[in-house]
Amino acid sequence: MDLTGRFGAVFGVLDRLVAGPVAGVALAVAVGGEVIAERYAGEAAPRLPAGPSTLWPLASISKLYTAAASMALIERGEITLSTRVETVLPGFVGGGRERMTLRHLMTHTGGLIYESPRMAELMASRTPLDAMVDEAFAGDLLFPPGASQRYSDLGFALAGRVLATVAGMPLPDLVASLVLAPAGLEDTFMPPPRGLDGRIAHVTGGFAEGTDGAMYNSTYARDLAHPAFGTVASLRDLLAFGLLFAPGGPRSLFSRTGTAAMVTDQTGSDLPGEVVQPPTGVIHPWGVGFMIKGRSVYPELASPVSHGHAGASGCSLWIDPEADVVVAFVSNRHLNADPDEFFSRLDRVHNTVMAAL
Repeated sequence: MDLTGRFGAVFGVLDRLVAGPVAGVALAVAVGGEVIAERYAGEAAPRLPAGPSTLWPLASISKLYTAAASMALIERGEITLSTRVETVLPGFVGGGRERMTLRHLMTHTGGLIYESPRMAELMASRTPLDAMVDEAFAGDLLFPPGASQRYSDLGFALAGRVLATVAGMPLPDLVASLVLAPAGLEDTFMPPPRGLDGRIAHVTGGFAEGTDGAMYNSTYARDLAHPAFGTVASLRDLLAFGLLFAPGGPRSLFSRTGTAAMVTDQTGSDLPGEVVQPPTGVIHPWGVGFMIKGRSVYPELASPVSHGHAGASGCSLWIDPEADVVVAFVSNRHLNADPDEFFSRLDRVHNTVMAAL
């Protein structure tokens, strides 16, 4: 595809971002399975130019790798989306928890809070992941499982414990063996091994910034390998992961039916025990980890059947099967740094890409 002039607006947006509040950005686009654009600008970290070898903290896009591990176990018959959490973790009871399933965790319909209101304090004090997950076992649910939807890092942290218990191995090992290795993702890590710190982008504005527990930037935080936000990857690997879920992408991970289940709505179950009452809140379409645009306003120019995920570190992976486009965008300015501008930045990048195509 001749990109002369067509991606001028896209690259102009990237240049304006790094001339303004964002230190570094990178963008890769594939159409029909072919990479047609790749661009890096600015600094990934002080004195580290953004480039192909940079490893970017993927924040909540990490949930897709945890979700992929769940599908690998589903296809092996070791668990189902309808498996109740308490059958794997017997202490997970009380307040309606007995009815919560893996499907609820994957679609954010379990009723768990987003994450501990003390998250910055927990990270600054370098709290172990197990202690963070234990918060899911206490307190009131926001709503009965299946009755509404509330985005939840804690839900995915709990899902990570469920998967690790079922598989009999730590979640990072599970992701590495069942997702990263089969997909050939050699520049994706959960967590990054020692020796790669000099390649990792520095994210401005995350929780516990300036402490030994700084989210994304500290050894402690990276070693957590948090199921909801603990993955780092190169831009090319992120795009390659997205291509696994594109119409003509390689089927190196799952069967076609498993891949389809990942990216189709899983929120409307009426299986016994999965919905304790008719929905009382707004529930957006959600696949196994994947957000489905549906009637959502993000991304603005993506089709309703498109799917993907954004990350609070300033990144987005989006697959639009209608146009057979995969867009991978990364940067290093956290949502908390300027929440009013965050999604506008992501939309400006995605809108100009779709318009150029």
